[in-house]
Amino acid sequence: MLAVSALFVAACAAPACQPVPEQPVRITVVTVLATGGNRTVDERLAELAKEVQKRDPTLTGFKMHATEAKSIAPGGTVTFDLIDKQKLEVKVERPRDENGRVALKIRPPGLGEVTYTCTCDRFFPVVTPHRTRDGETLIMAVMARPCVAKK
Repeated sequence: MLAVSALFVAACAAPACQPVPEQPVRITVVTVLATGGNRTVDERLAELAKEVQKRDPTLTGFKMHATEAKSIAPGGTVTFDLIDKQKLEVKVERPRDENGRVALKIRPPGLGEVTYTCTCDRFFPVVTPHRTRDGETLIMAVMARPCVAKK
């Protein structure tokens, strides 16, 4: 019996018995500037513009300022530089669940912490109170890609 127990312990010490680490989550942040000074909408932002205008119809022009993506392990935190020294902090609160959803905690500039659960390939837009020198409103769209290829 002792020999079997020792063999079992030795076998489980092998790499195959180690817990599988959670896959990193790819976080994409799109920085958008909106204005009431024109009606030009970047075609890539058409859906975002429609959603934002439901709450603030004075914003009529939307342009993409920057896009950045970073991979982060569950439990980890990463910071994105936006514009005018503004930053967005993103933490992966919970790794992908059985429904493919990831829980994120974000801290946008000028707002408190926001915790939400997101699905694959869906952006979560946040309109901030920050205004640039030109009077443009800072909007961020955050997406997590915990996706795995479907069989």
